[in-house]
Amino acid sequence: MHLTFHGHSCVALDHDGTTLTVDPGTFADTSSALADPGTLLVTHAHPDHLDVAAVRKALDERQGLAMIGPQAAFDLLGEAPDGERYRVVEPGDVLTLGPFAVLVGGGQHAVIHPDIPRVANVTYLFSADGASVYHPGDSLSPPLTDRRLDVLLAPVAAPWMKVAEGIDFVRDLDPWAVVPIHDAILSTAGLGLVHRLFGVGRTGGTYDYRPLEVGQRLDITPRSRP
Repeated sequence: MHLTFHGHSCVALDHDGTTLTVDPGTFADTSSALADPGTLLVTHAHPDHLDVAAVRKALDERQGLAMIGPQAAFDLLGEAPDGERYRVVEPGDVLTLGPFAVLVGGGQHAVIHPDIPRVANVTYLFSADGASVYHPGDSLSPPLTDRRLDVLLAPVAAPWMKVAEGIDFVRDLDPWAVVPIHDAILSTAGLGLVHRLFGVGRTGGTYDYRPLEVGQRLDITPRSRP
């Protein structure tokens, strides 16, 4: 399995000719992410995870392009889910997308402020050929598995989290590798500080810390099998 980072929370997974692109939002390089996206998966309907204009254009230009996500994402796009090209998912759903098994989890976006309504946020646990990748969207919800993850896509900066919460999330799961995401709101100095706290200056965990540049690819091999 291969993972390509397109910026902020947007990644693409490739395996055996199938591509899945997750959270092509306004803070990501959507021109690259949507050039050949395969199937789109969206965790929630905030603009930094769903660039409505860019995704709308991609859907119009590619009649075979399918999208999966919570109902609110389709409401923003003005599309009625049909269960095939446009599919609404909820926690507990299990999908088969080519060689990928996808387990949907989560439920709600993390609390930004008590006065700000929470929105639906689903998480995705991807598995293919024994390797696993977990995308929590805007939450620190754990994956629905007891297996050690091969890759955790870990949010590192957001209005809804403290760095301490992100560190505990990563330490509690202790995957084989951590790829930081949700980092677009950080300055260069802030990003360097986060990398130290999660990486060389960590306070626990045995994971490999693997920050990626936009466009960089990571090859994922299964480290733990059932």
